[in-house]
Amino acid sequence: MKTAIINWENAHENDLVRETMEACKIDDVSELFEGDPDELRINGETVSFIDIQNPEHTRQTVIYLDGSYQVDEKEIVKRLTEFYSVDENGADTFNLYYNNIESTDENMRNLKNGIAYRGGQGYTYSLYGFKN
Repeated sequence: MKTAIINWENAHENDLVRETMEACKIDDVSELFEGDPDELRINGETVSFIDIQNPEHTRQTVIYLDGSYQVDEKEIVKRLTEFYSVDENGADTFNLYYNNIESTDENMRNLKNGIAYRGGQGYTYSLYGFKN
C-alpha cells in the first residue's frame, strides 16, 4: 500500500483527503481529528494523527497535527514513516522501530516517546515505544 504522510495544513492538496472530505460532507480537515485521534509522542510533546485509506486499500494518507509546534517536522515524518513501514511483500515492519507496551492508563499518561494507536476503532489505544 502506498502511504503519504502530510501536515494537516497541506492536507487539502491530497486527492485522497479531498475525496474523503467530500464523502463525509465536511469542509475543514480539522473535523477529521474530532474524537480521539492517534497520538505520536516525542519528548513528551503530543502530535495527533489519523490515517485514511481508499476503498481498495491500495493507498493511504496519514495526516498529522502538531498543535504545539514544538516538535521538529522531520522527526514527525521519520517516526510516522517507521510506524507505517512495510517490506517488499507488504508485511508490517514497524516492530523494527517500536516495542509494544502494555496498554494501561498509567503507561498512556507516562508515554514520552512512542505512539498511542487505535486506528479510529474501539476505545483502547495500543501503545508502542521507540526502540531508539
